[in-house]
Amino acid sequence: MKWLFYGVLALVVLVFGLGFVTKNAEPVSLVYYFGLDWKAPLAVMLLVSLSIGVLLGLVASLGMVLRMQHRLVKARREIRETEQEVKNLRSLPIKDVL
Repeated sequence: MKWLFYGVLALVVLVFGLGFVTKNAEPVSLVYYFGLDWKAPLAVMLLVSLSIGVLLGLVASLGMVLRMQHRLVKARREIRETEQEVKNLRSLPIKDVL
């Protein structure tokens, strides 16, 4: 059922995206430093700028993700050591103290 929802959602986004591309097909010019000039349809310009923004966001969050992965590995190691310690303590014979 979940895949059906995601499929319909993807289809709706695709239809709106294609409508946006057809309505904004006029070429625009992007002028940058040092005389760099790029002419492309508006939809392509927006798609490229969105892609660059997503990539910059991923790079910016990469440090935090790596730090969390390191903490996760360390926590899993500590859990394994603690479980082994509990297993060792349970295997010790119990002495009656009277």
